[in-house]
Amino acid sequence: MVITGNPGVGKHTVAKIVAKKLGLKLIDINTVAIKNNAIIMKDNIGYVVDLKKLSSLLRREINKDCLVVGHLAPYVLKKGDADLVIALRRSPYELKRVYAKRGYSERKVIDNISSEVIGV
Repeated sequence: MVITGNPGVGKHTVAKIVAKKLGLKLIDINTVAIKNNAIIMKDNIGYVVDLKKLSSLLRREINKDCLVVGHLAPYVLKKGDADLVIALRRSPYELKRVYAKRGYSERKVIDNISSEVIGV
């Protein structure tokens, strides 16, 4: 099972509840990337991730008894890696408030809200 969506939609909050209720191991894509040095660099928007390396790392950990969570899921998982994918969405107006609280740069706010509006 996979839970994905743009930053700030509530992926990790929902994933923790679902994993606990279903007795699944929670695998956070961001944590896997950081712990396994799959970060190439940090730019003014965020981290640049080695998607190929991260994909390979996740494939070794994923099984039917886990829930994978992260906005990078569509870029690092392939068809057949999960039997169920849940994409969370959130109002762009709410996301703007979330991003302000997180201190996102103007460019990062625009990029993420644009992605939510057009459904990327």
